[in-house]
Parts: sequence; C-alpha cells; structure tokens
Amino acid sequence: MGIDLTDTKDVKTIRVAAPSDLPGIAGRTFTTPWFSIDPERSTQFSYATYLDSYPHPYEEEDDDGYGEDIVEGFYLLGMIDYLLNHVLLADFRCVPWNYGLDRVRFVSVVRLTDRFRLTGTIREVVDRGAQGHMVVADLTAEVEGRDKPGFIATQHALWVTESSS
Repeated sequence: MGIDLTDTKDVKTIRVAAPSDLPGIAGRTFTTPWFSIDPERSTQFSYATYLDSYPHPYEEEDDDGYGEDIVEGFYLLGMIDYLLNHVLLADFRCVPWNYGLDRVRFVSVVRLTDRFRLTGTIREVVDRGAQGHMVVADLTAEVEGRDKPGFIATQHALWVTESSS
C-alpha cells in the first residue's frame, strides 16, 4: 500500500532550479506515481475526523450503494500534497504552503482496492513579491482502469523561499 515506486514509467516530474525559474513552469504537465490507500490508515482517518461516530449512521438495509471500502473524499484531497511532493521538485530550499482548492468535484467513487495517481498542468505562477510565488495547478485523480477520474480540482500553493520569508 502507499506509493508504488516500482511502476514509474509514466511518472513525469517538474524540477525547478531556482525561485526565479518558477514562472517558467506554467503550462508544464506532471504525473505522480500510482498510489493506493492503506486500509488501516483509512480507518485512522475516519477516527481522527470523527467519521466513525457519525450521528446518523447508515443502516445495513439502507444499502446506499457505496459499500464500506469507499475512500472518503476529503481523505483523497489530503493526499494531494504527499503525491505532488514526488513530482514537483525544487533544487532550492522552499515550503509550498497549501493555499486552497477551487472547483473540487468528486467524479467517481474510489475504493481501498483502487490505485490512483494525479496528473496535472501548472495553470499559472504568480509572483507575490516578498511572499513568494503562487503556483496554481489543475489536478485530475486518475483511477487505474477507469475512464472517469476520482476527482478533479484546482490547487493553489504558495511557494515560500528563504529569500521571500
């Protein structure tokens, strides 16, 4: 479970040599390694976010159609930083702070048995002066063997460097 570093033939990274090179990554694409959710960590996520004690639990006879092995959408979104850290690489010291998400849509169910990965394009890079650079990326969570993605979203990350802090 976790990231699959044995199957990296389609992984596509973006490496940035210096903060001044960040604007040049606009329009570039990336693909993360495949990833699968560890069932134990999924249970821990449900516990940590109180989803395991939902005040109105679904009853068995309700048969909501999703099953118990569904990966909660916010858990999937929580994996964005981890997955992007494998493909958006800086040769300088920086912290890409999560600044938020736009246009999030959960398109299809992702199950614990599914492998997924992020593909995306850097939509724009905005110089924020002393704050650093805002990197905006359009993301798609591809699910192996499926035409429909698990989710799509636009992510904003403020890349803060030593010179901007």
